[in-house]
Amino acid sequence: MKYEYELISHNYIRGFHLFLVRILYRTPHLHREFEVNLILEGTVEIRSQGAAYHAGEGDFFVFDPYQPHELQALEGSVLILSIQVSPSFFSGYFPQMESVRFGTEIFHRTASPRHQTIYREILETTQDYCRKSPFYELDCARSLNALFRHLLDLSAFTIVSEADRPAQRTRQERVRYLAERIEAGFCEKLLLGDLARELGVNVYYLSHFFREQFGLSFQEYVGKLRCEKARRELLLTDRSLLDISLACGFSSPKYFQRAFARQYGATPREYRRMAPRESEARQTPGVLTSQEFLSDEQSLSIVQRLSEQLP
Repeated sequence: MKYEYELISHNYIRGFHLFLVRILYRTPHLHREFEVNLILEGTVEIRSQGAAYHAGEGDFFVFDPYQPHELQALEGSVLILSIQVSPSFFSGYFPQMESVRFGTEIFHRTASPRHQTIYREILETTQDYCRKSPFYELDCARSLNALFRHLLDLSAFTIVSEADRPAQRTRQERVRYLAERIEAGFCEKLLLGDLARELGVNVYYLSHFFREQFGLSFQEYVGKLRCEKARRELLLTDRSLLDISLACGFSSPKYFQRAFARQYGATPREYRRMAPRESEARQTPGVLTSQEFLSDEQSLSIVQRLSEQLP
């Protein structure tokens, strides 16, 4: 799974987006927003900045803006409720939010009454958002403010100092540029030296910067993106392995075979042979796309059921 820069479209409320998504695998990616995630079904492995965490049903966690992360469902798919909020959402009355960093902590809804309160706020926010009743925007704003107030009480967050903010902005802009540039060109020949020249830094510095920010090397990152594209080509087309290898940017079929087997536990040929049976068993487009977004109606039905089960 690989990182890609994720541009979030806020369709209804500026600076705020919410969705339920069923995931098999989510490539490494990042976005400008804080992202609060609640696991509704299944178990997921989270990989971010060189560390790995497991989260299961009832667990919730936060990703900071520009924090690369990768999600891998364990034993089937995982259903995640995601709330994405831009720091600018709070800028008119709490501009300090721009400097808050939560890190990656895994919380469980039953750990304490405060954890249970956050769980309720997430479900309530989702119901307001999906129903879209008159004045729901105000209801969502209230719920979001309460949610982040509770998260600040609960977590061991840090504040980026005034002196460190220019360096933070430079770092974020560099991460954003790298993610966008790689996402746009990973199927072509792409060298770290080229990116270093574009950014005006030396290769040695950029290599260390990349590993520090993304948690894996430049080559590993690009290889993951290429493998996921190849996986989709294997499932959706009849193209030969050689054609897929070339189209996805691999330098040789041999390297393609090794990288794909390392990522998916099967050679490209084996994976393609097994895929139809897997697709028929699941009866979901998630096998082909790695993730399936639920409609507002589907999301509301699930969240209402969970709310009714609360004591």
